[in-house]
Amino acid sequence: MADTASAYSFGKLSYPYPHNARTLVDKIWDAHVVRSIESGLDVVYIDRHLIHEVTSPQAFDELAARQLPLFRPGRLLATADHNVPTLNQHLPIAEPLSRSQVDKLTENCQKYGIELYGLGHQRQGIVHVIGPSWA
Repeated sequence: MADTASAYSFGKLSYPYPHNARTLVDKIWDAHVVRSIESGLDVVYIDRHLIHEVTSPQAFDELAARQLPLFRPGRLLATADHNVPTLNQHLPIAEPLSRSQVDKLTENCQKYGIELYGLGHQRQGIVHVIGPSWA
């Protein structure tokens, strides 16, 4: 049996936990650490960004106001998520603010060259769901 630090339990079952065991999160985190700071904090490189229509307009406005280019637009993926109907996506969005946010997302994606899973796209969906399948 492997050298174990402790055990973890699932119901009535108990499993040994090796000293050197690393979770999937540990492995992903370690692969993205740029530098560890003495205080114990890590600086990490985020290599993929998922955006949606609710909060991205503010970020794009800030880039424009500061005249900054978008870094690595090919590493961003956008989807219309929070303000879209589940059914009848071929119809215009009825609520004006929701429609405006989705339109602004579409406009920004075209302007900055970002891939968009917009209304009617076969992969359009909840940003937290489509993210893990994005390669």
